[in-house]
Amino acid sequence: MGFKKTGKTFLATKIIEDLVGNGYRVAAVKHIHHEFTIDTEGKDTWRMARSGASIVTSISPNEMAIIFPRQMHDTNIDDFLGKIFREHGIDVVVYEGFAKLYGRSPHVYKILTVRKSEDIGLIEEISPPVVAVFRLENTSLPEKGVPVYGPELSLDFFNHVRRSLGLVK
Repeated sequence: MGFKKTGKTFLATKIIEDLVGNGYRVAAVKHIHHEFTIDTEGKDTWRMARSGASIVTSISPNEMAIIFPRQMHDTNIDDFLGKIFREHGIDVVVYEGFAKLYGRSPHVYKILTVRKSEDIGLIEEISPPVVAVFRLENTSLPEKGVPVYGPELSLDFFNHVRRSLGLVK
């Protein structure tokens, strides 16, 4: 979790690489703040969605996308994703962003990303467990009782994350 341009995607990809490299099955969920569509106006999947389909799936030789043309007002996204993740044997889900949705959840382990010292203030708006603070640059930060790691991520960082998640002892 962190403000824009603080290294969230960079850190998420490094954590995913480490976990996958250690044999874990990982899912990733990216929060996009602005309107976004994977679909292209006028293309077949767009036309199928506009014709009323509740779910449109596109399958190509290299990937599959599932499109929900309307917001899922009646579906709890956690329950929905949880079911998919369980069916696919996912060990860890890495969420990028979601401070407003999951920042207060005691069930979500958080890493705060910061670029400048004032970004650390976000730590007051999220609830434990906060695993670490990741600073994109070597910025001096006030002490918050949470380990701080810099852009050159060491094995110590990845071991700390895995231990915090209960993946290793």
